[in-house]
Amino acid sequence: MNQVILTPSEGSRSVEEIFAAIEKLQQLGAIENWIDQRPHAEQLLQEWLDLPDDTPEDDELPPIDHRAEWLWDQLDRLKEIQSESSLESESEICEQPLVIDVDRWVKEAKNVLWEGWQQYDRFRFRHYDDSDKYEPKPWHELDSSDSESIESIDGDLASKATSLWMEFDMLLTVIPRSRFLEIFTIGNELEQHIDPDGCIQSGRHNIQNKRRSEELKKQGYHQEAAMWLLPKDQLERPSECSLEDWANIIKPFNRAEYDEPITEFLARIELARVGRVPWGTTAEVGLKLHQEDAHTKIRQLVDEGANATEIQELINQQPKGYNQIGLAKFAEQCRLEIERRQDLTDALEALLLRGEPPTISLADYVPADWLPMFRVLKEGLKFSDEAIVMTVMAGVAAMLPPALRIKGWSMVEIPAVWLFLIGVSGTAKSVLLNMLINFPMAKPISAIDAWNKREMDCRRISSDAGEEVPAFRKRNLIYTAPTTQGIRADLAEHGDEVPGLLVRDELNGWLKQMADDGGASVGDVEFWLSSYDGTYSNDVFADSKKSREVRCGKLSVIGGIQPRVFLEQLEAGNANGFNSRPLFVHLPRLKRELIQPDEQTDKLKDHIGDLYLAALEATSSTYLLSLEAEELFKKLFDQLEELSLQANSEEVEALWAKGPGQVLRVSAAVHFMRLATGQEERVERGYINKATVVSARSLQLATNLVMAGKTRAVQLQERAANPRLEQADRLLEMARKLQGKFAKQGVSLATLRKGWPHRSRPTLEELKQIATMLQSRGLVLLLDGGKAIRVVR
Repeated sequence: MNQVILTPSEGSRSVEEIFAAIEKLQQLGAIENWIDQRPHAEQLLQEWLDLPDDTPEDDELPPIDHRAEWLWDQLDRLKEIQSESSLESESEICEQPLVIDVDRWVKEAKNVLWEGWQQYDRFRFRHYDDSDKYEPKPWHELDSSDSESIESIDGDLASKATSLWMEFDMLLTVIPRSRFLEIFTIGNELEQHIDPDGCIQSGRHNIQNKRRSEELKKQGYHQEAAMWLLPKDQLERPSECSLEDWANIIKPFNRAEYDEPITEFLARIELARVGRVPWGTTAEVGLKLHQEDAHTKIRQLVDEGANATEIQELINQQPKGYNQIGLAKFAEQCRLEIERRQDLTDALEALLLRGEPPTISLADYVPADWLPMFRVLKEGLKFSDEAIVMTVMAGVAAMLPPALRIKGWSMVEIPAVWLFLIGVSGTAKSVLLNMLINFPMAKPISAIDAWNKREMDCRRISSDAGEEVPAFRKRNLIYTAPTTQGIRADLAEHGDEVPGLLVRDELNGWLKQMADDGGASVGDVEFWLSSYDGTYSNDVFADSKKSREVRCGKLSVIGGIQPRVFLEQLEAGNANGFNSRPLFVHLPRLKRELIQPDEQTDKLKDHIGDLYLAALEATSSTYLLSLEAEELFKKLFDQLEELSLQANSEEVEALWAKGPGQVLRVSAAVHFMRLATGQEERVERGYINKATVVSARSLQLATNLVMAGKTRAVQLQERAANPRLEQADRLLEMARKLQGKFAKQGVSLATLRKGWPHRSRPTLEELKQIATMLQSRGLVLLLDGGKAIRVVR
């Protein structure tokens, strides 16, 4: 609409003329429809503002006419739109980095504090002194010059310091524990310069005290809850605290009363960086003592790669007050610590460069007195240490409470593990599952049954008393042949209390059920993926009785599967990410022996059962990585990212991308195993909600398991894409067996060909091609003109 409603006025219009013009504008609607009338509308508003005010000074202002108010609102919307577009055009100037660099933050925060050390006025907004107090003007008297005067009275460091202080709150949740004390020391000093009266700190403490009071009230401790709400000056002085100290404790905080040299503050930062605080002395003296300490010098020398002779020379130079034997032991501990860090890096590099999976040893995961219990599994059934450890670990992970989470840097995982035992028929997959899962699970199942019985008894008593009792659904722990709808119903009712574990000798039926595009299995894949991650799922059916909302649920899977069956699953693709979630263990068909059980092997079921029961009854809800474990996890993450980005297919890329999260999941289970069996001492962090600290050793052992499982998964993916790789594996396996002690002689391809079933037997020409491929990888040598091979590694 381009009709001209308003015309510029040569002089001032009367009130009636102004309101008449506004009414014409109202006929056009909102400001978007005015088009060329906006300049005239602004002139109209200005004329209304310039009208003389006849209201006596002592009377209140009359209400604004609704027509003038409408026009003002419309023009304000125009200013907001123009302001937003202006901000968008200047976004490149104001844009802040999305990721906060810790080193950058430390440098800038220290520079700001150095520049304005203990000059608190420079850190405040709208600072003014007594000689020139700021008196705010009425809104209708403000103009552009006033905004400049307001900015001029702000402290020159206020904006920068406040920005860094806001970043400090975000840093606290993501920084490694090794730098927490350093960052906290700087951030706390920054806050005290911005707020020297301690209002922010006082408000924070009040919120914490209210939360603690509410928690005590819920537990019935009303008197103790009231104590948390008292002001400091009304608290009772402890008998061991002197009057002078107590007066200092309860007095209001005022940073301006405390004079600290900047050099003392910088010394506190340096001590905090190495995890120390000054005790009984100044920070400068404490830092000097730390730098001159023999232990500091030895650690620095070890980190630089000094040899044993150089370290011993340093020890010999120390004063007589030091125990030289103790210093030598300390140097050895430092060296072992560096070696442990390097072990993980070397294992990852071996995997990255040569494709060699780490070696798994049962003795690293269970106590020494447990090893004889596994004699039947190891010596009789020929199961590898990897298969045994993986199965027990998966059982422990499955039993850990659904509320448990493990945190590593910014990653948070639920310890649910899917373990697939890959082996042909006859590899005793069922025996392994029975001895390590089904039989030991009798103890945790009995605990769940007792829980169900207690609740049924309580419900029966309530029902007999005439109370209305809701329907009861039994808690289930282990599933062997369930329907997905049944598991959904269980998790919807008890998913936040009881974990779930699917155990099947053959997972083929389970996979086929999910592959069915129709019927009751629709949505099964999505449900299983959400239960793997412990996330929310809501399956809605036309029949509302079948609909289930699962707010929290944890479901692990342990089972066997034939190689050919799972290759079909891999060939179907990995569009939903399902194939990247399981860990795999290869069970080769080896010649078994009959072993007579003994007193030690009979103890296996009870010991494993006690371990699973302890996991089910675990009370800790949070696992955190230790300082050393955080450093190792960071290296692991970077290495796995390289593996993922170098992958030659999306499927293999997804396998390595899932690796860091799976390492955290397995770390929780491995660390619990080591705690429950006395191989680790429990270390906790926090005061009210304590978190269990996962050691670097547990993380390293978990990494070995995941890398072994992932390596096998990558091999399966490659075989799905190239079936000839499976024939190469079989050729190598048979050649090693037949080669035996006469390694120099080799084995003829014609002899090896007889080891294949008649229907799938490759031709000699195909075997030569496979042997040539293996020779190019440095695994075999061709002999007798390519008619025989000798395995070299």
